[in-house]
Amino acid sequence: MSTKLIINRSAVNERRKQLEKAQDYVDSESLRLMTLYVPVGLPKYEKSGTLRDSGKVAARGKIVYTAKKARHDYYNRKVNHRHGGNPNATALWFETMKKKHGKAILRGAAAIVGGKAK
Repeated sequence: MSTKLIINRSAVNERRKQLEKAQDYVDSESLRLMTLYVPVGLPKYEKSGTLRDSGKVAARGKIVYTAKKARHDYYNRKVNHRHGGNPNATALWFETMKKKHGKAILRGAAAIVGGKAK
């Protein structure tokens, strides 16, 4: 008994495009929703919003904050992140965003690829 595998390249390419669209959606929604929890106006920043405005999608699936000390502020729970006017600001703002909005992002990505999110 022999088996022959036939790959439909156009279907593979179409699926790849759907997955890329879904990843772009996840990246843009994550970045947009993370800004709700990013500290702004901390004294170490020269102008209010520097950290919030420094977020960018560096590559599909990779979001980077380029402001000085962004990494420090992300992991440091001892910093008063609410100083400067963002009452929702917190350390680990990506994790906070995922807890509050992760399921909605997942549903949106699933809709793009034609799947279902739980």
